Amino acid sequence: SRAFPEHDVYTTPVYFSSDWLNEYWDAVAVDDFRFVYMGPKGSWTPFHADVFRSYSWSANICGRKKWLLYPAGQEEFLKDRHGNLPFDVTAPDLRDKRIYPRYSQSQPPLEILQEAGEIVFIPSGWHHQVYNLEDTISINHNWVNGCNVAVMWCFLQDELAAVQREISQWKDPIDDWHLQCQLIMKSCTGIDYKEFYNFLKVIAENRISILEKGLDEESSSQNNSKAAISTLGMLHAVFDLKRTVKVLSSLSANEDFRKLDLTSLSPSPEALLQHLESAIDTALL
Repeated sequence: SRAFPEHDVYTTPVYFSSDWLNEYWDAVAVDDFRFVYMGPKGSWTPFHADVFRSYSWSANICGRKKWLLYPAGQEEFLKDRHGNLPFDVTAPDLRDKRIYPRYSQSQPPLEILQEAGEIVFIPSGWHHQVYNLEDTISINHNWVNGCNVAVMWCFLQDELAAVQREISQWKDPIDDWHLQCQLIMKSCTGIDYKEFYNFLKVIAENRISILEKGLDEESSSQNNSKAAISTLGMLHAVFDLKRTVKVLSSLSANEDFRKLDLTSLSPSPEALLQHLESAIDTALL
């Protein structure tokens, strides 16, 4: 699909079309979070939650899958005594209280049998394990939007705090300790605080452009992020801006973010916030 965009291999369902994650990665032209998974009968995906605590959707083209899903928070009961999650949530070891002391407090997983032609939506932070019951091909997207971007921001703060704990003993000898923490977090998660700022900036500037200029006919007819925003409408663009302002305000006030060299960011966080708030006020007049 990326190599031959003129073929329009598939169209993202409208329910999943407000997709900031792929909108941003398309803009920076590095990669994306769209996948085709092909697995023979009997293959399976170990227990995990999706990147950045994003949403995901999975459409079966052919074959059948079995999903085991745990609502966000339930994974705390599935950790072993060292705080590690299991590789296989069906393993008999989980019933051993000496290894998994809180397993008995967990709820049974939600089990879904997904047929060909069906789509499964996975909410943010829902850990899951997936089995291919037949030879299976599916299309999958990870995505973030105004409804769960705050969850992504909380996840990044938790990830940075975990890195800081791990290397706390080297805090004094290392002059740029806070930069090293950002570097390690990016190597583990794929993003750091500065890139998260640029992520919010790209999304916000796209919405402002639509509110100020509208969409030309050519953009509206294409299967891309601007066309998706057009389909969702101007009020959705305002909603996105409001959610961006909320998270950007939190990021700008964050102590670890303020320790970074922010002079390379253009516009500055303060100027961007002002611009967003002004665009929202103008749109609502």
